[in-house]
Amino acid sequence: MLRIENKEQLYKNLKSVLKTDLIPTEIWQASGHDEFRPAAVLLPLFWKKGEIHVMFTKRSEKLKHHSGQVSFPGGGFDEADVTIRQAAIRETYEEIGIDSEYINVVGYLEDIETYSGFHVTPFVATLNDDFTVKINQDEVAEVFSIPLEYFLNKDNCQKRTAEFQGKHVEYYVFEHQKHTIWGVTAEIVVKLTEKLK
Repeated sequence: MLRIENKEQLYKNLKSVLKTDLIPTEIWQASGHDEFRPAAVLLPLFWKKGEIHVMFTKRSEKLKHHSGQVSFPGGGFDEADVTIRQAAIRETYEEIGIDSEYINVVGYLEDIETYSGFHVTPFVATLNDDFTVKINQDEVAEVFSIPLEYFLNKDNCQKRTAEFQGKHVEYYVFEHQKHTIWGVTAEIVVKLTEKLK
C-alpha cells in the first residue's frame, strides 16, 4: 500500500524509475519537432488522508479543443518558457494556481505524440503539503484526485479500440466514480504505473 509511512520509499522509487537526466537539447528547448507542436504536462502526486493521490483537471466546456475531458495541467511550449519543463510548471500555475515553489519535479516519462499534433513530455512531480489550488475557470471546470493505488490495480484499466482517421487505434480507459480518464492522459498514467510495478 502506498501509505504515508512509505513516503520516502516512494520518492526513492520514483527517482529510480523516471528519467532524470537533462532532456536532449532539441526537446528541452522545444525546437526539434517540425511536425508536432512541443507541449508538456505535469502529473502531480500529493498525500491525502494518509495515501498518495494523483491530481487531475477536467477541462472547461468553453475550450475549443478537448473540452470537458479529463487531463493533467499543461499545454504548449511558449518561447518565454526557455525549457519544456518550465512549460509544464507555467501551465500548472495558469490553470490551477499552484505556484512553482510548491512543485518538486522528480523526473519525466517517455514522450507521446498525439493525434491532435502535439509532442508531449510528461513530468512527474510531488506537491508540498501546504499547496493550494485556484482554478482558472476559463480553462478548468474541476480539479479532483484519485489514489495512485487505484491505477496500480490492473483490473481497473480497460483497453478499447476505435477508428480514427481511417486507422484502427487502441487506447486505455479508467472509469472512477463520475470520471472517465482515457486517451493520452490514461496512457501517461499507465506509463507511470508500469514503472512503479
